[in-house]
Amino acid sequence: MRYLVVDIGSGSVKIYLAALDDRKRFTMEEADRFETGRTSLEGHTVTNVFAVYDRICEVIRKLGRKGIKIDAMGIDSWCSDYGILDMDSGAVTIPVFYRDPRTDGYGRRVEQVMDYREIYRLTTQRRIENSTLCQLLAYRDEYPRGLDGAKKLLFIGDLLMYLFTGKLCSEVSVASYSQLYSTERDMWAEEILEAYQLPKSLMPPVVPAGTVLGNIRRELRSFLGIGEVKVVAPAVHDTSSAAVTVPAGEGENWAFLATGSWFLMSMETEQVYCNEAAYRYQLTSTGLAFGNILLKKNITAMWLLQECKRKWDEKYAEISLEGYSYAEIAKMAEEAEAFAGIIDTEYEGFVHPADMVEEIRGYLARTGQKVPEYGDIGQITRIIYESIALQSKRALEMLREVTGKQIDLLYIIGGANRVSLLNQFIADAAGIPVRVGPSEATAVGNALLQAYGMGQVESEEEIRKIVWEYEEIVEYYPKEEIIWKENICAGLRRLGMEK
Repeated sequence: MRYLVVDIGSGSVKIYLAALDDRKRFTMEEADRFETGRTSLEGHTVTNVFAVYDRICEVIRKLGRKGIKIDAMGIDSWCSDYGILDMDSGAVTIPVFYRDPRTDGYGRRVEQVMDYREIYRLTTQRRIENSTLCQLLAYRDEYPRGLDGAKKLLFIGDLLMYLFTGKLCSEVSVASYSQLYSTERDMWAEEILEAYQLPKSLMPPVVPAGTVLGNIRRELRSFLGIGEVKVVAPAVHDTSSAAVTVPAGEGENWAFLATGSWFLMSMETEQVYCNEAAYRYQLTSTGLAFGNILLKKNITAMWLLQECKRKWDEKYAEISLEGYSYAEIAKMAEEAEAFAGIIDTEYEGFVHPADMVEEIRGYLARTGQKVPEYGDIGQITRIIYESIALQSKRALEMLREVTGKQIDLLYIIGGANRVSLLNQFIADAAGIPVRVGPSEATAVGNALLQAYGMGQVESEEEIRKIVWEYEEIVEYYPKEEIIWKENICAGLRRLGMEK
């Protein structure tokens, strides 16, 4: 069978054509890639989901013209952001991007109604100012009657699949990320909705990953010139789709790091962890495929470098030169001074600064560290990489403490695992072996969860066997563990981040 995979990231949208034959041999090729459309509308930064929808349609149309039949399609995305469907008029609000400053200060607003410990008990979601809950409150403050009437909230992936099928629902992995859902009870948290006076009718039905939502609408198929194509909900939360691709073996004590703009230090568990340590460390538990739970710690990661690169690229554009590629930047970092500085990647000034390079330089200055020149790309990048590795180490220790489980092996999946230097830093910092799995883990997981929904795959174990055959697994072992331990301790003391 052939599967169309749509993987919507905050920076880019990737569309793949995947296939799984009768012998369970998996292949995947890129069909399209483009920047996630973002613009300013009514004073807010918004994600142009309709442009994404149009581009998906164009890919399907082109495949049809080439005589390539697809059996199913599925869409994943990041979490929290949503559109609101007016059931009476069919109108859809365009999603506001979670890094838009409209929710600044809403963490405090939320706590004026309900203590965050109680919110955590009900939803196992960390304190975050751009959660769906905060976004809804900000939206209602701007449009007091915006939630009145026959309205339904749909997260980005859910919304796009609705446009293709007319099936109105939310997949559990993205619903459970919203701060409005009880992962433990597997239902919308009515206590939250009542406390914040949000209509219960706003929330859609929730379905598990692998649910066949139906065919692409008949009139749309006619417009695109194609036959029947099923739409299957993968794990819509991109990290949850990626999680099923971790090629772990039976009996291994493992965790995994899903890499992208955010890094998520994660464990697949059979229970929700909502103890005091989990709350203190702000770990979250959300839904996974096959009824499992994703326990994770969010780490601000490649967002820092992406924003620095954007400013450096602007600088080069001014003098008519091309900016450096990420591979070239990584090479510069390899040659830079080790442990020249360290930053707390979770510092609030890194959320949406006007100039990330200056924000990092200012942070180093305020914490009494050596400040590299604005154009010292290699040094600033190395500081970012080493700081990410430090935070990854801390997050791994949090998972150990909260679960009481041994972790002897770390898998790294997702696009940032192409950076060998960073993989080695994480192995050194964590002090355990690292295995690098699929770089396009989300897309692979999306495709294989579609295959599960279509009956071509029977279990998560079978998916992982397919991935092991499909992807070469590279291993990294700690090389400078003692040096890293010394510098981690020194860095934590410098930043006042001792455990």
